Amino acid sequence: MIISVINKKGGVGKTPFAFSVAKDLEYFLQSNDNSIIEKIYPEKAKILPTPKKIDNCVYDFGGFVEKGVLDIIKESNKIIVPCTSNYNSLLRTLETLNEIGNDDRVCILVTDYRDEKEKRQICETLESNFTDLNLFFFKFSKIIENSMSSGASFTELYNENNLSRLSYTNFFNEYQRLLDFIRKDK
Repeated sequence: MIISVINKKGGVGKTPFAFSVAKDLEYFLQSNDNSIIEKIYPEKAKILPTPKKIDNCVYDFGGFVEKGVLDIIKESNKIIVPCTSNYNSLLRTLETLNEIGNDDRVCILVTDYRDEKEKRQICETLESNFTDLNLFFFKFSKIIENSMSSGASFTELYNENNLSRLSYTNFFNEYQRLLDFIRKDK
């Protein structure tokens, strides 16, 4: 299985989600953008200017389209597009969707929103441009930052103790739904 995580906008959560999905599924992780993935996932992560197509791999594509990226995206079983409520993020998300297309392999992760009003505004913007979107909602949570600083996946952080299970419940339930979406039609 090949999973691509892409958005032309940086800072929307591509790397934490790519890392966590790769680690939880025990997949390889490749990126064409400089990040800490080789440090926190040393045996299975690689940063390459032009990622190599391999099976059982999550691709964390930087906020730009480099040589070979579109070829891997075309062959991806699942494509994950994180976005935030930031106007530029929404604009870049729409550009990304226009470039890669929207089909049943594609899902949008609405990340880092603060309240239901903000979530609704993001959905209205996305749904006024595309129909039949696979949407997942990840309200602001420290789990994203904690994952990158600790090298633990979202699942590992959730399962650390009772307090983490309580703190991360809503985020983790949606993350489980995302993993189910990824595994579907495997």
